[in-house]
Formats: sequence, C-alpha cells, structure tokens
Amino acid sequence: MRILSVRGRAGAREIPHAASVPVATRTPTAERPTARSRPLLRALGWIVELALLAGALWIVRRQLREVSIHELIGEFRSLRPNRLVASFALTVLGYLALAGYDIIALRFLRRSLAISRIVLASFIGYALANNIPLSLFVGGSVRYRFYSRWGLTTAETTELVFLNLVTYTVGLLTAAALAFLLEPAAVPRLIGLRVSSTQPLGFVALAGVLAYLAWSLWGKPFHVMRWRLEPPSPSFAVQQIVVSLADWTLSGAALFVLLPGSQAVAFFGFFEVFILGQIAALIAQLPGGIGIFEAVVLAMLGGSYRRGAIFSALVAYRVIYFFLPLCVATALLSGRAVLKLGE
Repeated sequence: MRILSVRGRAGAREIPHAASVPVATRTPTAERPTARSRPLLRALGWIVELALLAGALWIVRRQLREVSIHELIGEFRSLRPNRLVASFALTVLGYLALAGYDIIALRFLRRSLAISRIVLASFIGYALANNIPLSLFVGGSVRYRFYSRWGLTTAETTELVFLNLVTYTVGLLTAAALAFLLEPAAVPRLIGLRVSSTQPLGFVALAGVLAYLAWSLWGKPFHVMRWRLEPPSPSFAVQQIVVSLADWTLSGAALFVLLPGSQAVAFFGFFEVFILGQIAALIAQLPGGIGIFEAVVLAMLGGSYRRGAIFSALVAYRVIYFFLPLCVATALLSGRAVLKLGE
C-alpha cells in the first residue's frame, strides 16, 4: 500500500501519496470562479454542521424530556469511583493502542524512532484531532511538526497519515463484523426493528476485511482510473487489524464500564450501538462526533437503561476520553519538555 502512481502521457510517475499529485496548470479565468466559490462552500459546510449539531441536540433533548434536572444530578452523583477509574484506565490503554498506528506505519516505512517520541506525537495528534474540526488535517499537521524534526520527510509523514487512515478503516470493518455477527439480534431488539438480525451487515463488513487480506496475499497493485495502489504485506495487514481492533474495543469499553450494570446489555450488543454511533459521527464530521454520537446511543439504549444514567455516562465519557486528553495534549504542546524532545 506504499506507493500511489499517476499515469499520464509521459508514462507512470511514482508519488508517495495522493496529496503529492501535481495539479494541472489552469488558466487565470478558470481559477477565478473556483477561488470565488471557496468561501461559499466553506460557509455552506459550516451551515450543514450547525444544522446537524442542532438536530442531534434536539434528539438528545427529546430523549431526556421526561428526565428532570434533579434526576440528572442524582445520576451524576451515583457514578461510582471504580467505574470512573476503570474508564480512565481503558482510555489510557486506548491511546496507547492509537500509538500502535504510528508504530506499525513507521516500521512499514523502515524508519526507526524512540517509542517515547512516537507515543508523544501520536497522543497529541489524536487528542487534538478528536476535539477539533478537520481531524485528519489536524492530526497530520501535528505529526508533520514532530516527525519532520525527527528526520522524516514530508512525503513519509503524508504516507504515514494515509496508512493510519487505512488501518482505522480496516479496524472499523473488523469491529463491525465481530459485533454484528456475535450479537446479531441486539440492535433489532433494542430499537424494535422488523428485521431480526444484523448478520447481513456483519457479513458485508467481514467481506471487506477478507478482501483486504486477500489483496495483501495476491500482492498485485490495484488500479483506480489513473491511480495505482500497492498492496501491504500479509503480516502488515494483520498488524493493522490487531492494532485498530484494540483501539475500537478499548474506546468502546471505556464507555461501557460507565453504564449502570453491564447485565442489561451484553458487551457485543452495546458494541454494535457504539459502532453505529461512531459511524454516524464520522458521516456528520462534527468534532468528536459531539451530539450525534450521544443522540444515537441515547436513542438505541434508552429502552435498556435509565436515560438519565445513559446521559451521565456519556458526559463522563466525553470528559474522560476527549476533554482530559485535550487538556494534557495542549499542556504538552506548549511545554518545554516537548520542545526538547523535538530538538
């Protein structure tokens, strides 16, 4: 999966990533409408995001319409310290799993860096990307800031970010396949669907994972129009699945332990809801999926838990998994220790 190529009249020229493709020269008259339309498109994007956020908050409010403020305060107070500690510990492990994305990508690129540096760059990159719009751009910018100081070229950093994106996607497909196949009746039962099983979705996700593994075994490049994508080695593909599946499982478990009584919904049944909420958040492209993720979880688990308890768990999860890492990353980014490591 290392090299993308673009074929033109002069033949094939290898480039490290699609971002490095030289843009064809345009005339000034062709550029003006494009430049003029960018502010409009940017404004339209903000309007859509605000509309999605407003819609998500409206759904959350409807789910909590029968819950008084006193009940919510009581639910927050009832969060046991051992559950908060467990969620925090799983969050720490989850961010270490996220560092695994960079570790295997750097090994694939045959670049050696100290583990402490990789963990630092990865943690700050993901902590910021999870809370700020344009997460892919933010995470890539942070990595470029660190890895360029440590000897990586721009092309190598771009390729690392691309590899991380592929690893993330393959892990999402693997997690979805496991959840939908191991607890196929959970989601239909939770939200009263007429269908009795999510196994078809699980098989679709599993087919995507198997196709990726088959491509790595086949070992031939994949052509899409003018692009050529080289396959990963089978061992690297397996590493991608293991690392990303650990990330998805730990991030889901960090919320699961905050819910009042795991016996209400089995973990893989909850994990289906978690995956669907994350997919909805990815589609919406709001920072950290805020509002969208909460709306999906509240709507799907509302019949199995007290809604106030779900909301308190979601708020605690938002603080532990998103806000605290953001505060730590911001402090590290402005601290002297980071600057010294970057020298």
